[in-house]
Amino acid sequence: MNKTLIAAAAVVAFTAVAAPALAQSASTTGSGSITVIRPLTITKTADLKFGTVVRPSTGAGSVAVSAAGARSVAGGVVGLSSGDTPAAAAFTVAGEGGQSVSVTIPATFSMANGSDTLTVTTSNSLTGSAASQTLSNALGSAGSLAFTVGGSVPVASTTATGAYTGSFTVSAAYN
Repeated sequence: MNKTLIAAAAVVAFTAVAAPALAQSASTTGSGSITVIRPLTITKTADLKFGTVVRPSTGAGSVAVSAAGARSVAGGVVGLSSGDTPAAAAFTVAGEGGQSVSVTIPATFSMANGSDTLTVTTSNSLTGSAASQTLSNALGSAGSLAFTVGGSVPVASTTATGAYTGSFTVSAAYN
């Protein structure tokens, strides 16, 4: 019986000493990656021009330039062929081909003639959501997106005469 107790104690002692040597361990290898792409640029190639118009003698009307650059008048406003040729503003976004970009165009902007102002409501030629556009070509190549901005502006019989000017900011960002 003594021999049995000694043998059992030896087994327990051996197991206690050997257990740390038999501990489970594992390892794996991770990796890293990066894709570097071209920075975005945006270039204005044309300004929005409504041309020269005659205000209505009574009431109110409007002048509009479509995103395609066609001018239309309504409500007694008369468009003249003198002065600036009506045109839509034009922009080009350039960057990495195939990448999704978000284009921001203000819904309105103001044009002023001294203390008198007119509010322009914009339109554009982008297809679908401006927040989800795709640059041409594929990753690894230069890509671009060209678009135009038109607008409409109210002109009343009480609108002060003179040249009105204003600016608006168009921006783009990678999604």
